[in-house]
Amino acid sequence: MEKVLFVKNMCCNRCIATVRSILIEIGLQFLEIKIGEIRLENEIPEDRITRLKALLADQGFSLVDRPAEKIVVQIQALLCDYVRAIIDNPGKMSKLSTYIEGKLHRTYYHLSKTFSTETGMTIEKYVLALKMEKAKELILEDTFSFSSIGWQLGYTNSQTFSTQFKKVTGFTPSAFKANPNPVRKAWDALSPQDFKQK
Repeated sequence: MEKVLFVKNMCCNRCIATVRSILIEIGLQFLEIKIGEIRLENEIPEDRITRLKALLADQGFSLVDRPAEKIVVQIQALLCDYVRAIIDNPGKMSKLSTYIEGKLHRTYYHLSKTFSTETGMTIEKYVLALKMEKAKELILEDTFSFSSIGWQLGYTNSQTFSTQFKKVTGFTPSAFKANPNPVRKAWDALSPQDFKQK
């Protein structure tokens, strides 16, 4: 009988590859691995669950059991996908609430309330934090202008982008770029707990 496990802190293809390696290492047969979720062919014995939890923890992941935690993992995966889609298709993404409701088939109100209760921050603040971490990455790459970075992240003008960037990071994009020790986190390592509600 198929078993679904929910994994916290997955946000990219590298995370999927890491989890795949762990499953192979302990000999678990899986049907599919996607961000935040593992589909196994069968139920697994408790000793293997214990080993899986330990190996996942070593990589910064964890299994979640409570229904509310599972919803947060699903939302987190969707938000990472949503921000990637904004970057890949500037100006063409649907409204965030419509996107999430369409994927999880629940009301945005219910999903938003669950996410806020579990993480201590709103979905919108989390998306903003993801965007700003991506902006930091793009600024440090030094390939695009600030206005181009803002446009890629869904901002209609560079002033709005710069204002949001300063509000979240405490720096203007120029000051961040000039900082000899800029603080940033790898985008795939972000979790809602990394951001404090302001």
